Formats: sequence, structure tokens, C-alpha cells
Amino acid sequence: MNLSRRWSLFVLAAGLAASAPAAPPGPDRPFVLEALVDFPDDTIKAGRALTPRDIDALMARLAALGIRRVSWAYYGDGRGGYLIPEGFTEEFPYQGDAKSEWRYYAETYRGLGHPLKVAVEAGHRHGLEVYAYFKPYETGPAILFPEGTEAAARWGVLDSIGGRLAWMDPFVRDHPELRIKRRTDDLPDGVATATVRTIRLTKKDAAPTRLTAEHLQIWTSPNNHRYQPKPVPFACRETVEPSPREVRDQHGRVLTRAGDPVRVLTLTGLELTDRYILVTTDFAGGTPDFSNSGLALLTALDAQGREIPGVFASGGTVWAANLVDFRTSGLIFDYGWGAAEVVLDAANRKADRIATADLPLDAAEANGRQGFIAFARGRNQYLPGALCETEPRVQAFWLQCLDDIIAAGVDGVDFREENHSTHTDHPEDYGYNDVVLAKARARSGDLRRAIAAVRGEAYTEFLRECHRRLARSGKPLRYNLQLDFFRPDPPANRRLAYPANIDFQWRRWIDEGIIDAAIMRFFSYPFAALYDDAVAQEMIARSRARGLPVTVNRYIETPGDQLAAEVRRTQADGRFSGFIFYEAASYIGWGPEPGDCRVRNPLVLEAAAAAR
Repeated sequence: MNLSRRWSLFVLAAGLAASAPAAPPGPDRPFVLEALVDFPDDTIKAGRALTPRDIDALMARLAALGIRRVSWAYYGDGRGGYLIPEGFTEEFPYQGDAKSEWRYYAETYRGLGHPLKVAVEAGHRHGLEVYAYFKPYETGPAILFPEGTEAAARWGVLDSIGGRLAWMDPFVRDHPELRIKRRTDDLPDGVATATVRTIRLTKKDAAPTRLTAEHLQIWTSPNNHRYQPKPVPFACRETVEPSPREVRDQHGRVLTRAGDPVRVLTLTGLELTDRYILVTTDFAGGTPDFSNSGLALLTALDAQGREIPGVFASGGTVWAANLVDFRTSGLIFDYGWGAAEVVLDAANRKADRIATADLPLDAAEANGRQGFIAFARGRNQYLPGALCETEPRVQAFWLQCLDDIIAAGVDGVDFREENHSTHTDHPEDYGYNDVVLAKARARSGDLRRAIAAVRGEAYTEFLRECHRRLARSGKPLRYNLQLDFFRPDPPANRRLAYPANIDFQWRRWIDEGIIDAAIMRFFSYPFAALYDDAVAQEMIARSRARGLPVTVNRYIETPGDQLAAEVRRTQADGRFSGFIFYEAASYIGWGPEPGDCRVRNPLVLEAAAAAR
């Protein structure tokens, strides 16, 4: 048994009731280097199906780096895995020639049978601890195929506005009503079929624009696929008005303050009943000037001048970027980054002639993923794939997953609520499941606060039961303390990754002994936040006061050539017990033959050596 495992079992046996601060790393408590393996990322980029021999080679390679613990992401491994769009090739037009082959993911999981169990056995052969990385809310990452595409027909599982969701746990497919639900009290009757009579296009400021009625185009589609021009007449009025509200982009940056003058183009005389409506321009070059948040650029109004609630697509996406082109394929709606600034009059088609002084070469880069805003009526009734923690059947399912994890022989379990299954442009509207509302309405005070309390208590009780089961098996429970989200003012660009309207009671988890060790996790915040952010200092101090080991999780692509320095600083600090290189797919690559596993980032070699 290696030293890090001996330490974990010692802490567990002691009940973690110590009130004195945790001792710094030393001979009996070594500073542990760790690796996190989010295995689907490895499989889709491997170029072939991975085998047990590859898993063994991976563990050997990590051990040779000085890694002593591996955290392995769980995706229904013991229950056959997730529903995978195995014939899909995901290309990334924003990232050069990068691509992912989902068929290798499916072939790998079928060949391994139970990847987590295979990883545990391989890790133990090489003297490594292997923890499971368990994300309860990650049961349906929001991969959405546009409705009219072949991909949606072949691999789509559940409907969402604009397309069909894929890649999810079969439990979600079989029980979609247990997902986190949207409120139902704010959408007017008949919203899905309301006729659009007026469109308002709002610029983020009042500066003059080159955009006029002659350059505007309306395109539509019945199924979000291969949009066609809609030759409808309309009048266009240009005004400057005070903004009725503050507008921010996806990073939280203010684009428009409430009351600031903004330029508005109002298109009237319309009668649009099409399901998907898109506004673009005919510019093939030049300098664009009409931009705003994708959630504030277009407003659709009915015959009475009332706003028609809807969702938007502007060309960005989290998944399936190669399917995004309004002319040749489709769009992704309500994907969580909708507030990103959209330039409506950017070129979106190839130039019809050679570049001249008034038609610069940037037209050659034009494509159907920019220079438009698309609208679809209504809102999604549920989040893509995240299940509601307050539903008893969901808790029972999650505990079944935990039992499967324990049975795989893991040395411990890392928990994380951050996920890809809650993506939406309107997170504030979700968490209104009937079971939640019934309990929340029985409480006095503000309903939304009551909802957050009810859901937070349900999640805490789930963690309590997880701790009881793990303790009976002699295994510790570690939790990722989210520096990005466990705070009053989470960064705007990270809100899509968490369920909203829930009180994650992290202080209670520490104080009650529900968690046995803490992981400091951050994405938006800089590494320096570990030393100067007030929330981080409280997390660290509270954990150490309970005698909990505190480990730092780091995206290894973020610090670049400072990674080794960060490892050295973490180790020298004295408050931290280890450092996690997140994630293996960023620094491990695969050769053409089974067992050919390579470190492809020399900075990781340097950083690992820094801790020896």
C-alpha cells in the first residue's frame, strides 16, 4: 500500500473530527501529484479504439511521471455507458484541423466493458490509487444536433428547441421528466405559434451604422436546416432610444447601461409564422458596426406589440460546430453562450468577386456561422440532461451509480456538481420541479430562496448518504470546492456549468464531516486566487480546521510555462496536500499501436519533476 493510500485510510478511520489545523505535507503525509482522466476525451481523439493494454500503458506512463493518484471520470461505466453518437465525426472549424471521432469512444467502451474497473485494476498494478470522478448532474452533456440534419435523425434521443439531444445516460432518455424543470408561470398562452409582426434590432450603442433596410435579409426554416431567403416586404424605421435595461455579454462585461442611448432598427409590416426566423445582411466585406449581446440584439413582437419570448442562435456552440451553418446545415439554440456579442453585419458569405479596396480579403473567411441572429419561439421546458436532485427517483439512481463505483474497487470518490448538462441561456428560470415547488411553497418568504433551500437540503442529504456508504466501504469522499461558483457573484461565463436556484451548502459539508478531503477547483479565477481571494481563503482555512487534506486542481493548458512554478509554489505553501494535472487528454497522446502511450506536453514533464 503506498503512502498516499495509507494516509487516506488513516484520515477516514479517525472520523475527521480533529479541530486542530491539518498538518503540512511531510514524511507521513506526502505531497501527492495526481492526474484526472476524463476518458471520453481520450477516446474520441485517440485515432483508434483503446484497449486494456492502452489503459495499462497509461497508468504506467502516469506512474513514471511521479503521479500517485488517478481520478477517473465515471460515465455509467458499469451499466453499459452512455448513449453515444458513435458514427459522428466532430470537426472544429474554429480550431484548425482538430476533430473527434465518436466511433472510437463507442468501440472503446464496448471493448473494455467496464472502463472504470479496468482502470482501477491497471492503476493498482502500477502502485497508483484510483478514485472515481463522479459528477451527479453530468447525465446528459448538451450535445445538440440541428433538427433537420442527418445526425439528429440518426443519433438524436430527446427533443430540444432547434434539434435533438444526444450522448446521455439511458436513465435520462427513459425518464426525461426527472430533469431540472423550467418555471411555467411566465410564458403566454400560444407562444409557440404566435405570429411575428415586428422585429426590433438593437445596437449596443447609438453610433451611426452602415446597416439599412436595403442590406437586411430575412431567412426562415421549418426545421432549422438549410435556411432559405424569405422575400417579404417590410418597412424599416431607424431611431435612437434610451436602453430599457443594462446589457452584459457572456463574460459579464457591460455593453449597454440602462438609460444609455441605443440605435434601433424596427422592421414592421411582417407576418412571419415560420418556426425558425433568421435576420442577416448581404455584406460580403467592409467594416461591420452593428453589434450587441445575442440575447439583446433581436426582439420579436406580436400584433399587440408584446414581446414573444424565445431562444436565440448566433453561430456559436459548445458541441457539433461543424454542423453550424445556416445555409448548408443548421444552428444551435439556447446553448449557454448566447449572451456573447454578435456582429450582425459581419460578412457571412463568400465574396462574388476578387477583393478590391472596398471588398477586403476578410470576405474569404466569411461563413454561415457568423453575421446573423436567429430566433425560435418559446423556452425549453427542461435543462438538457441534468436531473433534479430533489426527485426521490433521481437520488435512488445516483446512489445506484455510487454503488456501481464502489463495486469497481476504487480507492475513493471525487464529487463535482459542475457539468455540461445544464447549458442554457436562462439558468435563472430552472429548478421549478413539482416536488421542489410543493416543498418550497410550504415555507414562508421569497419563493426563489425557498426553492434554493429545498434543493440545497436535498443535495446535502444525498451527500450524507454517499458518505455513509463510502465510509462503510473504507473509502474517502473528496469534494471539488468551486471557487468559480460557491460565492455570491459567480463569473457570468461559468453559470451555464451549474444548476441555478440551489444553495450548495459547502460550509455545512465541511463542518458536519460529510466530506473527507477538499479539492480547490477553479476555471475563471487565476492561480493567484488561491492566495488572495477571500472565498478561497475561507475554503482552505475551514477545511484545514477540520483536518481535511486540501488538493489543488489545475487546468494544465492555462498556465503554460508557469506550470512548474505553480507546482513548486503549491508544494512549498504548506497548506496543500497535492496537485492535480487536469486533464490527461491535454498532455497524453496515443500512437497507432495498442500500448503506445505518450506524453505530448513537455511542460508536464517539467512540472512533475518540480515536485520530486
